[in-house]
Amino acid sequence: MFYADDGVFVGQWCESNITSLVHVLECFYMVSGLRINMSKSKIVGVNMDCDKVNRAAVRLGCLFLKTSFSYLGSIVGGHMSWKHTWNKIVERVKKRLSKWKMKTLSIRGRMTLVKSVLGSMPIFYFSIFKVPMGVIRILEALRSHFFNGHETNSKKASWVNWKKALVSKDRGGLGISSLFVMNRGLMFKWVWRFLTQESTLSTRVIKAIHGEDGRIGVTTRGGPKSCWMVIIQEMYDLSKNGIDLMKYMRIKLGNEENTAFWEDKWCLGGALKDRYPRVYALESCKHITVGAKLNQPYLSFSFRRNPRGGCEQEQFEKVKDLVKVVSLAPMSDRWTWELENTRDFSVASVRKLIDAKMLPIMENKTRWINYVPIKVNIHAWKVMKNSLPTRFNISSRGICIDSILCANCDTGVETASHLFFSCCMARKVAKLIIRWWNVSDEEFDSYDDWVAWLVSIRLPMKNKKMLEGVFYVMWWLLWLFRNKIILEDKAPKKEMFFDDVVSKSFYWCRHKCNASFGWNDWLKNPNLIPL
Repeated sequence: MFYADDGVFVGQWCESNITSLVHVLECFYMVSGLRINMSKSKIVGVNMDCDKVNRAAVRLGCLFLKTSFSYLGSIVGGHMSWKHTWNKIVERVKKRLSKWKMKTLSIRGRMTLVKSVLGSMPIFYFSIFKVPMGVIRILEALRSHFFNGHETNSKKASWVNWKKALVSKDRGGLGISSLFVMNRGLMFKWVWRFLTQESTLSTRVIKAIHGEDGRIGVTTRGGPKSCWMVIIQEMYDLSKNGIDLMKYMRIKLGNEENTAFWEDKWCLGGALKDRYPRVYALESCKHITVGAKLNQPYLSFSFRRNPRGGCEQEQFEKVKDLVKVVSLAPMSDRWTWELENTRDFSVASVRKLIDAKMLPIMENKTRWINYVPIKVNIHAWKVMKNSLPTRFNISSRGICIDSILCANCDTGVETASHLFFSCCMARKVAKLIIRWWNVSDEEFDSYDDWVAWLVSIRLPMKNKKMLEGVFYVMWWLLWLFRNKIILEDKAPKKEMFFDDVVSKSFYWCRHKCNASFGWNDWLKNPNLIPL
């Protein structure tokens, strides 16, 4: 494979290497009597003129492999910044979607597949190449349609805002995470490897082509770029948007022999040359290491002159206070990642950081209860976000329906707040649950009122979460009850609804918590169950 950096072809270098290769093959034939059959071999030129690669193929007696092609599951050659280059990956995802029976899967199954399979299928390409935004939008649209249970070309209304679903649970989403941040996190992992794994082959190749610093922090002009320079350029573009990933990398000092005192970020707050520029201007040895600096007789030993008071003296005193707490350790210096407690880099931490910057911010964080199934938790999230096709929401989108009154009580307008909180049926069941759990009674008309009441009651934390799970089950069954009234000829019985809440919540909570309790304990007073 012939390669030239940044699209610049060095013709004399390539011709001389081809001539040398031909001579080696001829010598091998003359010595051994064996002729290597090159007729089935192929060569490829990356960022090179096709005519020059053709001439090389003719001289070697082999074939010319046109780019782009797939090797070990990854695309080689071609322009990865072009949208049509990614058509095979998009089609692969679409084919995978067509093999699943979407309508037979629950919301839990669809969410699991969206997070694990659809997010992992293009991961090999995402880890090397920068994905065009047009391709990311197509893939996100496929994931959104699948999560909502719609066919690829369906024009059905989507009630879940996909950007809100991508947000982490701590910030009010479902924690699915976007493909954009996964791509950028995987790309930045190469920067981490370059700085922390100096002996690896990839690091040595990058240094041989781009220099010892890998041109990190250097911007490039337009035109073809190598994979590495695309990664560096994307890190620069993210920093311009307020996401400086290099800021979270810091050198942990060991023997201090490989860390530059002024230029590297080995202490909190960044490089000393940026924090104390007046003192840095006095330094005559700009690239001096931390170990060499601390071994000098005094701190200003290598200065071209002593500080003269004012700002210079003030900054000099701060540097003196900083180096007082520095101590040597019998180990080499190493990079650490400040976003993880373990100080080791992880793509997940990058994804959370970029998501927090680029995805919408919501007021309430997602309350996720492990005592009930995922589908019930997702439904409770939809109640919080008002992302259900209630009659009021359907009407507000301009869709003609017979009535916007609540199907359960037939009196109030069917909004999410009315259906699950202020409806006479919902209030009656809520009072029965409060009496059953023997907690303070209070009426609530919205999700926010219900959360305020839940926070105010005094119960052990685990029991309070179980009570919250019971309300989630009530909302789940209320929605099923409402759908049966609308879609089925025979209406269900309201008298049996509370019994269904008790039995269904018992079945789910008992099998999803570590404690063992019986039916009688559940009926008598569940807030006394030891968890």
